Amino acid sequence: MRFHFLWAAAALLLNACGTGQFDENSLPDAVGSPGELVVVCDDAVWLGESGDQIRKTYGAEQPGLPQAEPWFKLIRFDEGKFNSVTRKYRSILLITTLDNDSKTSRYIQELLGEKKYSEQLTDSTFLFVEGTNRWAKGQQVMYLIGQNDKALARAVKRKKDELLNYLNARELNRLVAAIKLKGRNSKAEKVVADSCGIQLFLPKSYQVRVAEKDFVWLAREDDEKVLNLLVHRRPYNSTSQFEAARVLAYKDSLTQARIPGPTEGSYYTTEYLFPPDTTVTSFDGQYALKLRGLWRVENDFMGGPFIHTTGVDAPSGKLIMIEGFVYYPKEKKRELLRELEAIMASAQRK
Repeated sequence: MRFHFLWAAAALLLNACGTGQFDENSLPDAVGSPGELVVVCDDAVWLGESGDQIRKTYGAEQPGLPQAEPWFKLIRFDEGKFNSVTRKYRSILLITTLDNDSKTSRYIQELLGEKKYSEQLTDSTFLFVEGTNRWAKGQQVMYLIGQNDKALARAVKRKKDELLNYLNARELNRLVAAIKLKGRNSKAEKVVADSCGIQLFLPKSYQVRVAEKDFVWLAREDDEKVLNLLVHRRPYNSTSQFEAARVLAYKDSLTQARIPGPTEGSYYTTEYLFPPDTTVTSFDGQYALKLRGLWRVENDFMGGPFIHTTGVDAPSGKLIMIEGFVYYPKEKKRELLRELEAIMASAQRK
């Protein structure tokens, strides 16, 4: 496990220490679905200010989805219901405070097996401990400990983006690992590499629809459920190409020309009634811009969510654009979009 102390205005400060080894070969496989998070805490935490901040962090509505869906579905247990079955979930968060003497609180602190952290916590810090494969293979386990309810709530509020991004990144990593395990479409990967100069891990279910110089369109189709992936490469001339308005304008011109709709004169484009959400991310260790929003088909009635990344491949002097979009009318789409995001996260220079 790793111990992290998060200060009010500082980044993660690491203090790594071992807290026991487990025989992973003897562990059962983790259960549950991507996007589920088991929260273990007592009523004092769950119904208090810190529990409220946890819900606002992990249970907040994810931007860029047509139906309201949280980043993660929260499933809460106290110590009494955290048993041999529920301990196998893929993502688990255990929360307590040092002034809490409930049975659940004592159970969580005993699991950590460390007491020295108690002297280092202040009103503006909390302890974040992470580990893997504690009770099951493919499992992510996290602990949050604060001095008291108010202090923990304040610290979680300040660091909610880091906490959410951490868990989402781990979820994406596990999805990429699953793609490697279940088998990949090596022919489609070669098409992307030859056309756009990058390596993607593509499941066997994704097929090439269009392959041209510097542009590939792939899709996974299952009845009305369609997951699309666009990969494009173009010259990098200026940092202004990372401005969100310019990224959107360029991608709309590209998809108007390359992604036709089902009827004459129809084509894929961005839905601007709900402005896309913009965040800074990375592409193979380099600066990148990520967009989440809605798409529609001009002159038709199709639509859904998209996720987009524009990054720079500095050695080649090229911009790499990767976009995933989902069509699945009337159904929830969060996990389908996460599947596309995981494929995008696997991108590396060739």
